[in-house]
Amino acid sequence: MKVMIRSDVEGVTGVTTYTEAENSEFGRAMLMNDLLACIDGLLAGGATEIVVYDEHTDGRNVDMAALPKEVSVIRGKPHYTPEWGGIDDSYDAMVIVGLHAKSGTPGAVLPHSYSRKNLDIRLNGRSFGEIGVEAAVAGDFGVPLWLITGDSAGMAEAESDIPGVRTVSVKKSFGENEAQCFSAVKTAEMIRTAAKEALENPPDVKPFKIEGPVKLQIDLADSDYTEKLKARYGSEFDGNTFCLDGPTVTAVWSRYLHIQDEVKKAMK
Repeated sequence: MKVMIRSDVEGVTGVTTYTEAENSEFGRAMLMNDLLACIDGLLAGGATEIVVYDEHTDGRNVDMAALPKEVSVIRGKPHYTPEWGGIDDSYDAMVIVGLHAKSGTPGAVLPHSYSRKNLDIRLNGRSFGEIGVEAAVAGDFGVPLWLITGDSAGMAEAESDIPGVRTVSVKKSFGENEAQCFSAVKTAEMIRTAAKEALENPPDVKPFKIEGPVKLQIDLADSDYTEKLKARYGSEFDGNTFCLDGPTVTAVWSRYLHIQDEVKKAMK
């Protein structure tokens, strides 16, 4: 069985500030605590190949020396294309480790939607954060999301977006930088058990598919980036909302990622 893991840091054990999440030894150690527990559980449950897509910042956070032979890592965050969403139809399932609630979620730890400049992301009029977008991209390729780990607010969001998905809350959210954090020993045990069970007894959840055509709308905060984006793609704006249309979620999201990269390079 071939499994994709999407990994992030804001939703892993113990992390409650962006300082801890960004280029922090503590953040990386907690990522590896949760990630290795998940890998152990997946292998025990019957996975034969695991590919990790490192989604955090520059995509170079995973300790390669700590991984077993069955695991490879997509590093550097290569952009999706309409034909490849960081995943394809060769995978049996997707698991997410360390994701978090979307921008504006009350009481959530480090809530954001890819960037703190993104105030809201909508697909065909429905609001999603990173959890929903990544699940929908996987859904374009017929791959179901079976398990996700993160803070309690993010897990509530996942259960609402993808009914039936299994979740593990590694910390109880109290606010943007506050949470009751469970010990790394406890969360590793919880994640390992859930990952093993997810493969041995898959949840009754189908691939999360948003039928096309797809309209992407992103409400952007005022910033230099937003102004540069407007200067280049003003016809795609309605106020501070950037809009793109395409046949699939992967097509519109990959298009936006390429546009975003283009604008950021022009700002340097």
